[in-house]
Amino acid sequence: MKRRFHLHLPGLLFVVLTISVGFAAANRPNNLVVWIFGAMLSLILVSGIISGSMMVRMRVSRLETRRAVVGSPLELRYLVANTSRFRSAFALRVDELIPARVRRGFLSRIAHGWSIRIAPGEKQVCDLVLWPRKRGVMTLERVRLMSFFPFGLVGRSLEFRLPVRILVHPEIRPVRRALLREAALGEVGGIRLARRPGAGEDFYSVREFRPGDSIRQVAWKRLGSSDELLVVQRSSSAPPRIRVLLDLSQPPDRLRFDAARGVDAAGLEERAIMMAASVLVAADREGHEHGLTILGFEDRPIPMRRGYWHRERSLSTLAEIDLSRDRTTVSVDTLSGEERAAFIVIQPGRIDTRNSPPRAWHWSATRIEDLLDLEDEPESIATESARPSPVPEVST
Repeated sequence: MKRRFHLHLPGLLFVVLTISVGFAAANRPNNLVVWIFGAMLSLILVSGIISGSMMVRMRVSRLETRRAVVGSPLELRYLVANTSRFRSAFALRVDELIPARVRRGFLSRIAHGWSIRIAPGEKQVCDLVLWPRKRGVMTLERVRLMSFFPFGLVGRSLEFRLPVRILVHPEIRPVRRALLREAALGEVGGIRLARRPGAGEDFYSVREFRPGDSIRQVAWKRLGSSDELLVVQRSSSAPPRIRVLLDLSQPPDRLRFDAARGVDAAGLEERAIMMAASVLVAADREGHEHGLTILGFEDRPIPMRRGYWHRERSLSTLAEIDLSRDRTTVSVDTLSGEERAAFIVIQPGRIDTRNSPPRAWHWSATRIEDLLDLEDEPESIATESARPSPVPEVST
C-alpha cells in the first residue's frame, strides 16, 4: 500500500494565488492582505491535514470479477472499508491504475467509482465501469482510493495492489434468425428422436402401469392378451445440433479477400471469431446443442452440449485464441462420420470448401453484414433479439 499527496489544477492555481498574495503582503504590509494570506495558507494546510488523516484508516478489496464482453460495459466492484472508530470518510473516488499498453489495447472508455460518505466502522460497495474493445486476457494490478475533501485543494490517495486477470469474450451480434433456423432444422441437423422417453408423439416402448400414470396412456389393445396393465411410452425429441467450424488454418498473408473493403487480414480473422461467438450464443438461446472446432491450431474440439456453462466454455476458448501462433493444416473429413449435426464453417477470407465436411454451410467474414445485424449496439448475452430478418444468399 502506497500513500501519496496530490495537487490538481484547481489546487495548483490556488497555491499560485496564495504565493502571489504572500508577496504582496511582504512588500506592502497591510492588515487585510495579511489576513487574506493567512486564511488562504490555512485552507491549504487544513485541506492536507484533514484528507491525510481521513485516508489513513481506509482499506479496499476487490470483489469477484465476472468475465467481460467486447462492446458491453464491464462493472468492477470493490469493498471500501473505513476502519476508523471515530472519523467518517467523505468524497472518495476509486480508480483502476491501468498501464498505458492495456488502456490502448483493451479499453475505449473508463468511468470512476464514487462514494459520498462512509461512516466509522462501515463498509460500502463501490462500482467502477470499463468498456472493453478487444478480446483476450486483460490484466489489472493496482487500485487507487483518493479524496480531495474538504476544499478540493490537496488530495490524498492510497494505492493497493490487487492483481486480477479478466477474460474478455468476443463481441456478440444478433444472427439472422431465419438463416440460423434454416441451417439448424435442415435434413442433417434437424429435430430427431432421443434415446429416452418423453412427451413426444412417436412410439418408444411399453412398460408396466405405475401409480400416477394417466389412464390415457394405457395400452388397451394389449389388455386382451395379458392380465397386466401396460402403459405406452412416447419418445422425446432431441434438439437440433450445430457444430461451428472456425477455419483459421490459412495464415493471414494467404487469405483471399477484397482489400478495397477497408479491412485487413487481421481484422477479417477477428470478424470470423466474432461470427463464431454470435452463432454459438444464438444457438444456445434457441435451445440447440452446439459444439466448436477451431481449425489451424492443435486444440481439441468442444463436444456437443447446451447450457450456460457450455456456452461460457466455448466463448472462453474463442477469447483465448492467439492469432500470432503458427497455423497447422487440419483435415476435417472424419467429422462427417463422427456426429450427426449441421456444420457451419466460418472462414475469414473467401469461401474455400476443400477443407470442409460435405453438405456444410459456409459463411465468410467478408460478407458479415449479410449474416449478422451490425446496425444496432452490440448484443448483451442476457438479452435476446426477436427481430425477424430475411435469409441472405450463402454458399452450401
